[in-house]
Amino acid sequence: MATQALRDQKLDSFPNGVYDDISVADSLMPQGAVRHAVNVRFNSPRGAISQRYGTTVLGDQAGASGADILGIHNFRSPTSANNKLICASNTVIRYLNGSTWTNIVTGLTTGLKTRFITYLNRVALLNGTDGVRSWDGNAGTWLTTGGPLDVANWPVTKLAVLLNGRVLALGNSTDPAQIYESSLQSAGAISWTSGNRNTQVFTNDGNGDLVSAVSNGRVAILFKERAQYRYDGNSLQFIVPVGTTSHESVITDDEGVTYFFGQGGSSVGFYATTGGYPKKISRPIQKWINAISPAFYDDIAGYTDGNSVYWSIGSVTVDGTTYTNASVAYNFTDRTWECRNHADSFLVYAQYITSTGAMTVVGGDTDGYIQTMDSGNTDNGTNINIECETGPDFFTGRGRMKLIPEIITHCTDVQNLNVLARVDGVLKPVGGITGEDTLFQNADLRGRRFNFKLVGSNSGTPFIFNGFSFPVIYDEGYGF
Repeated sequence: MATQALRDQKLDSFPNGVYDDISVADSLMPQGAVRHAVNVRFNSPRGAISQRYGTTVLGDQAGASGADILGIHNFRSPTSANNKLICASNTVIRYLNGSTWTNIVTGLTTGLKTRFITYLNRVALLNGTDGVRSWDGNAGTWLTTGGPLDVANWPVTKLAVLLNGRVLALGNSTDPAQIYESSLQSAGAISWTSGNRNTQVFTNDGNGDLVSAVSNGRVAILFKERAQYRYDGNSLQFIVPVGTTSHESVITDDEGVTYFFGQGGSSVGFYATTGGYPKKISRPIQKWINAISPAFYDDIAGYTDGNSVYWSIGSVTVDGTTYTNASVAYNFTDRTWECRNHADSFLVYAQYITSTGAMTVVGGDTDGYIQTMDSGNTDNGTNINIECETGPDFFTGRGRMKLIPEIITHCTDVQNLNVLARVDGVLKPVGGITGEDTLFQNADLRGRRFNFKLVGSNSGTPFIFNGFSFPVIYDEGYGF
């Protein structure tokens, strides 16, 4: 068969994020998806491949060197001077005082995840072992007795939410299926000894302990390790045997609740629910899900920036490469996935409103620092390494031999990016991108199946990669 020339071909639209090769076959690969990507985004602008932003340290070191940050909370008060960002590390609670983290609670049991809840203009501290205490954000000490939250009588629990004017506390070590409910607020205070009540959540149903709860103020979704329930303050319903092992993985966003479930090989993954039967949303990145260590299941932590939900997943090995501080992100507007790897490991996150009113997200790392997420061009001074491999392209028939003599790349803010091509499974270097439009004249790629790959390491302005152009592709027929 005579050689045919296909002119002015292009590969320049990537709006559909990552679909790995165990989630979908080549024949069903969505147009505009990529096979593998780390530290790039697909929605800024949508359809391009752009590098993510980095992380920057907030204040000085919040915890001891090598110590995990195990809780963060942004306390908001009617008195703006009392607004405080709080963190838990080792045996202490600290707050951000200008640019310095200052002790406000000492002597706690070490190594416990710490959760906070704000109600009646006070913040309460819960870790499941130490007595509950509260604070109004002023310079004084935290209360261990009295106050509007009646902390001396608050049952020792791991977390709490608000529901219909009551505080629901759960995660008691001696009664792990029980919800403790405070009284309704009266005269600016609640009670745990008068007007209070308790609710058992299907004791001994085989679904593990109560791990998490979220509430919209009127209805609460409760999670055991292997089940989900709904509670409105009067009636309790079993919903589905898909719970969570990590309270920090449960995130509320514009479309409901997303969370991690880690029980059983075929069911492990991330799920979304609006209170009914959840939907598994993580199938496109099943390789990354399979790589999560079960030992990390109860440490998976997430946050939302209003467009996407991000979860840290620990150290994973994917396609022979180990990513020591990996995370995945689901864009709930575009229904797309990204994968990331940071220089630091994060165990907790919280939204933080800065002194200028800017809404940010901060993460607590395993070396005693609080860092602002998606801020700056490096990970706390470390270059951001990127890689992105497109889906397979056959241009004509899958079995037909093609020759690609030249490639043009289109990129804004070029930053040490190199191009490779995977031709029939063999990775070949093409060259370094040097400008907004870079012509590689001697690519000379011959094969049937082509994937194109970007790799780089950057500490400068994040790049935006707009695609590939192919001035001519020669179809040489089947050629067997």
